[in-house]
Amino acid sequence: MSVDVFRGLPYARAERFGVPEVVPLDAVPEPGARPFGPVAPQPARPIGAFTHGELPAMDEAACLTLNVWRPRGAAAGAGLPVLVWIHGGGFTMGWGSASLYDGARLAEAAQAVVITINYRLGSLGWLFHPELGGGNWGLRDQQAALRWVQGNVEAFGGDPARVTLAGQSAGALSAIDHLHAIGSDGLFQRLLLLSPPVFDAAHAPAMPARWAEALAERAGSFAALRHYPADQVVALHEDALADGPFAGTRGWALPTIDPATLPGPPDAAARARTDIPVLLGTTADEGAFFFRAAGRRPEPGEERLIAMVAHMPGVTDAPAVIAAYRERLGAQTDTNTLLVRIGGDHMVIRPTDAWARERLAAGGTIHRLRIDHAGDPDLGALHSIDAPLLFGTYGDGGPGTRMAGNTPRAEEVSKSFMNAAAAFVGGDAPGWDALRPDGSGALAVFGGPEGTPPQTVSAI
Repeated sequence: MSVDVFRGLPYARAERFGVPEVVPLDAVPEPGARPFGPVAPQPARPIGAFTHGELPAMDEAACLTLNVWRPRGAAAGAGLPVLVWIHGGGFTMGWGSASLYDGARLAEAAQAVVITINYRLGSLGWLFHPELGGGNWGLRDQQAALRWVQGNVEAFGGDPARVTLAGQSAGALSAIDHLHAIGSDGLFQRLLLLSPPVFDAAHAPAMPARWAEALAERAGSFAALRHYPADQVVALHEDALADGPFAGTRGWALPTIDPATLPGPPDAAARARTDIPVLLGTTADEGAFFFRAAGRRPEPGEERLIAMVAHMPGVTDAPAVIAAYRERLGAQTDTNTLLVRIGGDHMVIRPTDAWARERLAAGGTIHRLRIDHAGDPDLGALHSIDAPLLFGTYGDGGPGTRMAGNTPRAEEVSKSFMNAAAAFVGGDAPGWDALRPDGSGALAVFGGPEGTPPQTVSAI
């Protein structure tokens, strides 16, 4: 491919629970001269292997690196658009050097500089408590990466005034947070958001503080947490999820509302910096990721089904919600399919549409899309399938292929989606009209029935 790649470039250094310090770039290395850097310490969970592959070497002190792909030979100051990608993984897993995010095809197709980053994860990256001086360390890492881009991307041919901040799932939530995070103003000009479970973008501090106190108690003190080996902090995090008051939850090492870093909830972000255009996507079968992927296939009885649905965002009457879906899908629909449909709608699609309406009402510009392509008939267009289609990594032989399938149809859908994203990153409309202020208007669908091109249908 006609691209240059620069792997494992350090962008910042940080102490445990400390503010990162941007590392200056002494000189642009030779393309391909460096390996990918180590990744943030994290647990080895089946879902992480499903989405990102086998865990590489981990190193807390050296994980703040990024990777750059550019069209081959792009000269310094060439003024190319820039896409900075924040990976997903629930704020607990993932890394920017995963095969899923290989930026070569996207950089070539978009004639853009593509950058993927690592940031601190789990309780090493998102533990919040006044005893620690706050939190949102991973968010601060992302800011440091964006500041590094502002100071150095011209040397790689990019234009620091043409930066699109992009991400999927937790990466999209991070990008939403940067709309109003303290210190993020001016670091990017466009947003590309894929499948954000919006309710997780920022949480009130009470539960994150309780989570931090629980980990400190297991370690002996907050001071002890500062000096524990990183793998033991990861183990403490996993142990806290296995029993006690946090069993059955995701824990609370998550973005937290904090006057010093993140001043408000997701709807406040929707109203912030409305001059920034947004390309916003979801998938047709979001819930299959949560209830069918990587060996997860719960088929609960009625009582457990009601309890599971009751915990989903926006559900106030679980039996009524279940009854409505049974009426729509059929009375004999199995409980796993109900979880897939209800979960996808209530965990991702409805909150995303509500956030879009909030931003539109505030005067923002949003182009809306949906991925319908199914790489696997059982999983459908699951949450995370958009990443290999955007990056063109459906043929990676690992996560991208598992999700999107290495087929001519995947290639066709990926090319169309990539071209739309390339137009947006370049400063243009992606190829269809923006939503109207009431949320109605154009919705671009990629990967509909076999043989159909991308189509525009009525939106939310």
